[in-house]
Amino acid sequence: MDGPKTQLAQHIERILDAARLAPSYENAQPWRFVVEGDTVSFLVDRERDRSPPGAGGRMARIAVGAALECALVRAGRMGAAVRFEAPRGSALVTVTISDPKRVPEPDKALLRRATNRRPYDGRAVDDATFAWLQEATAPIDAARTLWFGRERVRTLGPLVEQGEAALYAEPTLREAALRAIRSDVRDREEVSQGLSLGSLELTAADRLTLDGLRKVSQDPQQAAWAHKKMGARARRLVESASGVCVLVARGSEPAVDVAVGRSMQRAWLALTRRGLVAQPMSAVPVLEAILETGGEGNAGAGALADQARAEAAVEAVRAAFPNVERGSRIAMILRYGWAPDPSARVRRLPLEESVSTGTAGG
Repeated sequence: MDGPKTQLAQHIERILDAARLAPSYENAQPWRFVVEGDTVSFLVDRERDRSPPGAGGRMARIAVGAALECALVRAGRMGAAVRFEAPRGSALVTVTISDPKRVPEPDKALLRRATNRRPYDGRAVDDATFAWLQEATAPIDAARTLWFGRERVRTLGPLVEQGEAALYAEPTLREAALRAIRSDVRDREEVSQGLSLGSLELTAADRLTLDGLRKVSQDPQQAAWAHKKMGARARRLVESASGVCVLVARGSEPAVDVAVGRSMQRAWLALTRRGLVAQPMSAVPVLEAILETGGEGNAGAGALADQARAEAAVEAVRAAFPNVERGSRIAMILRYGWAPDPSARVRRLPLEESVSTGTAGG
């Protein structure tokens, strides 16, 4: 943290401590909180941005939106008023937070929420829970949350398989995904960045596939086998779910990605409060982002190597959701259901590593 810790007001510290609990693509935690008195600006930390190559930083902005939603939940429980201002400097969002009226215990759903990559038990969600989830996830700006049950899971399974295989067939995307897996630690060690092997819930066969992915550049036949296996794994996970939550958005401005992140976190917390677990299935949204941006962004990534395959995967998923209005994009897909607790969880960096005091112009 820049400057003495005493410069950070206690209520701001509590609120930002909740913000850092947000989920992020590959647990990169690509946020920076710049504090100026009672004003907080939410930025993308470019050094931590692990958005997929060519996706134009979209996954990082979604993560910042999720962090913002966590902060708003905590501020609401404390009775602190939050006022949105024009973003300062390079910030995505700037808010001013009033002194709190109370200091309650942290929201248990914020603490319990985790990515659960286990197979789920496939139970159908009852009508009352389904209606409650819909009521708990009102639209946020240009982002909407759509809920589907088991009937859409059966349709989506083979389409997610197609998208996952297409993603891993792209060398830059595959290599970026493999770099996030922490092979330098024990399987179930709680790493503070990246993903441990234990958190991936891999079977023995899945581990063989992962090893195959690391060697695909040397053997085209093994490459096709490994891509197919990764797709089949994604299909099994989706088809074990009780349903899917689809986040759709209109527009591609950074503020829209922030709204998607807020909506995703709001849906995830609603699921957690009802005893359900979730996992983002991000292959198709990533491919759509790359197609939309033309390969802009990280490391000068260019267009997709097999653009036709990626386009087919995206269009197949869009066709499965005809109620997504024209002009909107499928920004995120969450599978949800019931499952035992994860075998391993990932941690977050200490708050002081994500906070700066001063101005948001950097």
